[in-house]
Amino acid sequence: MTATAEFLKGLPSYNENNFTRFHSDASSKVSVKRPSVYLPTKEYPSEQIIVTEKTNILLRYLHQQWERKNKKRESANEVEEGGSAKKRPRLDTSV
Repeated sequence: MTATAEFLKGLPSYNENNFTRFHSDASSKVSVKRPSVYLPTKEYPSEQIIVTEKTNILLRYLHQQWERKNKKRESANEVEEGGSAKKRPRLDTSV
């Protein structure tokens, strides 16, 4: 017996003819598959370049929130200096 037939001998099979077309020569052929290639359908301008950002998305978001808070504080400080304050001191002396 050949090595292939010997290997398949112990396997359960309902139909012995399932393996009649098996040829050991066919397994030695290497199939060369062409790699897939992306072909663009639209022409984009050369100035449009995809660049990854070095900062983390979470850090960038937190910095934006921090800058917004600082802008609000600065604008509130400018209003207090120039006009009326939000808190007023008590004027009555007898409590």
